[in-house]
Amino acid sequence: MAKPAAPFNLTVNDQLELESWCRTNTLSQHLAQRAKILLLLNEGETPKGISDSLQVSTQTVFKWRKRYSERGLEGLYDAPRPG
Repeated sequence: MAKPAAPFNLTVNDQLELESWCRTNTLSQHLAQRAKILLLLNEGETPKGISDSLQVSTQTVFKWRKRYSERGLEGLYDAPRPG
């Protein structure tokens, strides 16, 4: 049996911001997907359920959960790359 995921809660302001990201047409697909991952985690969906519904790996779900926990919404943006 799989170990239950640790509790995850967004702040109210972050939840509202992520919901607005999902409604806009000008946001990159990557950021919209990251917002959906976090909103689903906030609703209590399991990482496995999210990976199945959004067709991403569970590692991706855990990556964005961790980045949000460490850096907030700023952690969802891609880091600048050289070149």
